[in-house]
Amino acid sequence: MDKLEEIMQKCTELGKSIALTAIYQEFKKSEYDLLHNPEALKLVEDLQKLKQEHHGKRMAGIELSKEEQEKIKDMEVLCIRNSQVLLSNNANTKFQEFMEQISGKIKEGIKSVETK
Repeated sequence: MDKLEEIMQKCTELGKSIALTAIYQEFKKSEYDLLHNPEALKLVEDLQKLKQEHHGKRMAGIELSKEEQEKIKDMEVLCIRNSQVLLSNNANTKFQEFMEQISGKIKEGIKSVETK
């Protein structure tokens, strides 16, 4: 087995290990629950649509009005008031932080070899 194949095999094993963690399991359960909660799902979809519209305007150099800025803040508050959206958001945040820690450790490993 060459070095690249070995690395890919280790990546697969890492992926399997990640999938067995409580953090990942909580993330997947909250994602499933959100997708099967029509009210919560609509809130999230509406927020994403609004954010995309605002992003498009900013990319086009159009400044958002105070009303548009307030509308997105109000929509975010409305989303977080929904318990399922809040649970999903928290689980997603924890999982993303976990993946950032893993990425940081990989970078540490790379740097430890580069400095030798």
